[in-house]
Amino acid sequence: MSVDQDTSQDRGDGQLSMHNDWFASGWPSYLPRHQAMALCMLFGTATVRGLRGSIDDVLEQQFHGETGSFFGRAGASLDSPVAWMDPDALEYAETEEEKNQLRVDAEEHQARCEQLLRTAGLPVPTTIRELADTMLAAGIAAQHGDVWSMPDDLPGPETVLALPDDERAALVNRRRFWDPGAAEPALIDHLVGVLDRPAEVFTSLDRLARATDQDEDDVRYALGRLVHQGDARIERGTGRERTALDDLKGHERFHLVLDWGHFEENRITYVRV
Repeated sequence: MSVDQDTSQDRGDGQLSMHNDWFASGWPSYLPRHQAMALCMLFGTATVRGLRGSIDDVLEQQFHGETGSFFGRAGASLDSPVAWMDPDALEYAETEEEKNQLRVDAEEHQARCEQLLRTAGLPVPTTIRELADTMLAAGIAAQHGDVWSMPDDLPGPETVLALPDDERAALVNRRRFWDPGAAEPALIDHLVGVLDRPAEVFTSLDRLARATDQDEDDVRYALGRLVHQGDARIERGTGRERTALDDLKGHERFHLVLDWGHFEENRITYVRV
């Protein structure tokens, strides 16, 4: 199983492990998003830490009866209703018309996802507990006796649900974006471990490829992910104008400007609730 490991040595301290495949898998688009993510973390934590028993037992071992806002709102429990729309989303709507549209969109999305689950023979959840059963039935996690596990590669929605071709293609593209491959960690290790988190580097793609021992095209893709995620930007010329990565030849020098504050805020390896 591939997870972002937590840093704690003690059980039940509120720190959780998240499977690396969760966001890339595409399941957040077909299940109640926030509650399904919470359950994925719970399954991952039970797997990594060896928490045993029923899902109630795992929750008790992890939180000692104080789940707080783990399931998205204070006081929510396994027997609380599933939420297909984030209730906080309505707070950002400026008009009643926008709120109504959000409700309509959420209802249509819920109806479609429930039909997809029903057609696939999966239980349609009405509570968080039932959502856990749905995720188990989909192969996202497994329980053998009192032992929990998760597969190294989560089964994608397209392997379970009857999705149209365009959605299947979109899921493949989504996974390519989320999968960093070997080049991204090598590039980050070079910037962090070798260059000690520089504010900027005057470099080129071929230089970065040599420094990281990676293929130049892979480095271009990895660097593009950093730019897309807001962790870096590329500037060229005396006026330091922003430059698109696709416009650069391998040997052309550029200023790689890093935003380490943004990087730290968006690279979470564990969650404390």
